[in-house]
Amino acid sequence: MARAVYEVVRDLAAVEDLIQEIFMKAFRKVDLYNPAQGKFTVWLTTVARHEAINHLRRMKRSRHVSLEDTAPEGGFSPIERPSQQVSKRETWGKVIEAIHRLPEPARTILIKRILESKPFDHIAKLLKQPVDTVKTIYYRNTESLRKRLGIPGL
Repeated sequence: MARAVYEVVRDLAAVEDLIQEIFMKAFRKVDLYNPAQGKFTVWLTTVARHEAINHLRRMKRSRHVSLEDTAPEGGFSPIERPSQQVSKRETWGKVIEAIHRLPEPARTILIKRILESKPFDHIAKLLKQPVDTVKTIYYRNTESLRKRLGIPGL
């Protein structure tokens, strides 16, 4: 069941949280399971897959925020000093600028992965490249940007 959720979500931390939610939901709605329609594991996996898809929908709705207006972590802490907020915004601006200066296909890969949070398999299909090639280009270029810009957590 965890594998089915991971195939949809592609985020291990989210999978752990979703598995707990799925078991709680299945426990509350176990009376909806009909043994005549199939095995319990199939029913549970179907519930899991549907919950994973719903999770992605919720995440997609909550992501409609301009990247220029926020830090890469999703916003500024309310207790940060204005100078810290400006520093983060400037750093993020430098990262975006550096990404846009990269040659293709590295530029597209980093934009899709970092700025749009797309999974590697989606990017690979888009570029008609093997997933491992896309990952290699991504990791090499993020490491290069880290060193060039002096940003440890890119």
